Parts: sequence; C-alpha cells; structure tokens
Amino acid sequence: MLDAPIDPRFGRAEAFVLTDLEGSTPTRVGNDSGEAAHGAGTGAASTLAQQGVTDVVSGRFGPKAASALEALGIRMWLANEARTAGEALAALRANDLLGQPGSRV
Repeated sequence: MLDAPIDPRFGRAEAFVLTDLEGSTPTRVGNDSGEAAHGAGTGAASTLAQQGVTDVVSGRFGPKAASALEALGIRMWLANEARTAGEALAALRANDLLGQPGSRV
C-alpha cells in the first residue's frame, strides 16, 4: 500500500493511505468527497479528522482545504519530489518536507 502514488490534488484524491511514522499497518481510506462538485477539500479534511489524522502529505492543498485542515489541527506537508506514499513517509521521517504556507508547522 505504501507504493500507492500521491495524487497532486488533496481534495480530489481517490483515497488516502493512513499509517504511523514507522509505516506499520497502513490502511486505505476512501475519499467520498473526491467527486463532489464543491467542497471536495473540506470534505476530505473532515474524513481525515474522523480518522484521527495529525499530518497529511499532498502535492497541493487548495485554500478551502488548507483552512479546513488548519481549523482541525492537521498539519500539512507538501510532497515535493515524493511520488508514492512510502517516499512521502520517508521524507516526513527525515524532516525533508516543506510545510504548507499558512499552516502551523
């Protein structure tokens, strides 16, 4: 599951890979908001908050998604060169990701 590609658009991602910093027991959580005409980013943020997520890595966060994640206390990280969930996890562990502008990281 850690070989899943990173969707460059947070709110429109088909699903999210959830794991801890060790990468143990990754799980897939579908993004029911991904196909919504409006509010995909805020819906995706809500889905992650319900799962207890504290940090999220994506290629890009739209302004509404960023505001929602910020309000929910979820830190945002830009994927940079990471192309898979595993690469993003390794970069996060190595402190090699940039925080989303405007986030509290």
